[in-house]
Amino acid sequence: MDADLVPVTAAELLPARPPRPEEFDEELRARLAVLDDASDMEAAARRPKNTQRSYAGDWRCWERFCAGMGIPVTAATRGTLRAFVKWRWEVEGRAYATVDRNLAGIVVTLRGPQYRVVVDPAATQAARELLGDYRREAAERKEKPRGRGKAPALRVEPLRRIVEACPDTPRGRQEKAAVLVAFSIAARSHELAGLTVRAMEEVEEGLRVDVRVSKTHPRVVPVPYGLNPATCPVRAWQVWRDTAREMGRLLDPEEPAFRQIHRSGSILGALAAPSCAAIITRAGARAGVPVRFTGHSARSGLVTTAARSGKDRKAIAEISGHRPGSPVLEGYIQLAGEFSDDNALFGLGL
Repeated sequence: MDADLVPVTAAELLPARPPRPEEFDEELRARLAVLDDASDMEAAARRPKNTQRSYAGDWRCWERFCAGMGIPVTAATRGTLRAFVKWRWEVEGRAYATVDRNLAGIVVTLRGPQYRVVVDPAATQAARELLGDYRREAAERKEKPRGRGKAPALRVEPLRRIVEACPDTPRGRQEKAAVLVAFSIAARSHELAGLTVRAMEEVEEGLRVDVRVSKTHPRVVPVPYGLNPATCPVRAWQVWRDTAREMGRLLDPEEPAFRQIHRSGSILGALAAPSCAAIITRAGARAGVPVRFTGHSARSGLVTTAARSGKDRKAIAEISGHRPGSPVLEGYIQLAGEFSDDNALFGLGL
């Protein structure tokens, strides 16, 4: 054997195994923690402001509960989360959806950089199961459902009445456009408030509405000209746009598409989400519709109306922004089909 050749073992030929997380040294752990904190802060800052406010309220409830129990806020165990649910349901009389969101807000806040506490999913699941039991027992006792319930759907017939009742004034033209655009893009209130002039791109076929401010994820909705000029969202937008421009507004593409209007008639700053919701409520009341519509009514109305017309789930989701297989979207579609030919009572001779 050549004296210069040195035998190599099989282990030396294999690449070095990267360390496992439990083998990281302190310096690497510190660097990763800084990265985690920075990413958590950025993710939190990008959450919709409504979600941030909701989570802040959820956390205040948790702090109040923990103070009363004499426990630290980081003690989110199966027992404490169940006790929190019991307190919110039995003592404070809160609705199912409110308490369920409280649990989400607590878990998200604890996971953040201030506490770095990962709540055991089994503990959260146990708390939610207890909450479900409370709701079922309340229904068996025939208690009145808590909370506001689902937003009533704004269907086409009341939509026509609302449009007809809008006065031919700057405020009335804006409200007509806002209601029709909200319906046509299945808008949440904050999505309508977040629209800019640039987002309302006019094309030969109608509008391409860029919904960038969204609770879930952005989407671009193609809105064609309507067959009925009176309820056409494209024409209504154009009328409002021209009115505002004659008054010296909506000239900048980055301006909000829908604005506050002073009682004197002057156009002011951007509308906030609650004001957009109020437009729909106010317009329904003015039209004499016997249902109190809310900011979510246009969204639920578009989805249920499209489903009732036989539109494909995917086509509806592309407008509403629901993810494929969304249980919320499925709930709307089931609601729309309650009185369809698939109803088992049809054809029985009743």
